[in-house]
Amino acid sequence: MAEEEQRIDSRVSIMVNFILCHSANKVPIKYSDLSSIVDGKHEVNKRLPFVTELLEQRYGMKLVQLEGAGKRYITVAEAPVCSIHELTTNQRPQFTLISIVLTYIFLRSNRLEEEKLYNMLDEMGVNVQEEHGYFGDNIRKLIEDTFVKQQYLKRERSQLSSNDDPKNYYSWGQRAKLEFTYENIVQFACKLLDKDEEFFEQHLMTAYAADNPELMYQQSMSTSVNDNSNIG
Repeated sequence: MAEEEQRIDSRVSIMVNFILCHSANKVPIKYSDLSSIVDGKHEVNKRLPFVTELLEQRYGMKLVQLEGAGKRYITVAEAPVCSIHELTTNQRPQFTLISIVLTYIFLRSNRLEEEKLYNMLDEMGVNVQEEHGYFGDNIRKLIEDTFVKQQYLKRERSQLSSNDDPKNYYSWGQRAKLEFTYENIVQFACKLLDKDEEFFEQHLMTAYAADNPELMYQQSMSTSVNDNSNIG
């Protein structure tokens, strides 16, 4: 313990406090911001491993570097939310909404056109242009801006051909993949759509295949070989 206390110098404390303060809004923390508060990259690099260790041991939070250009980090609780009752009253509407959105994306092979998402929500009585009794107002901004910045959603604009108009598509963001599992979403979908888990088996297989294409290819080849040997 004494050795640990010696390692916690002022810069370590500054970095930990900065990360904790900025973790509440779930927006990624830039490496450049950490560098600016502790006098340079060298100081960050020297202390970041211990800062990461402290966050895990003392606060139960993992510091995860995001993929892509530019160093950015998010914090994720080591113990995921198991029940909505663990959340505050203010947190529950957003958690429920992102769970619904992630479920619909999951059911569409993890890529869903924005317009179709909004149509699905509208069928549930959630108009993204209007204030909702439970989800509040600015639902569209919450989906298109907040959830994207928080890394729950990845929003991409693309078009099938030069003759088509560009459209926005959603998929799971990096935070969603860390905080949710497909099994979590299936359990939520069972309650949302009043279905048994068996109903979503094909969706699960499709999701795992998309995440592990090499593994699924090997299994497919193995099955093909076995089928051919049985024929012989």
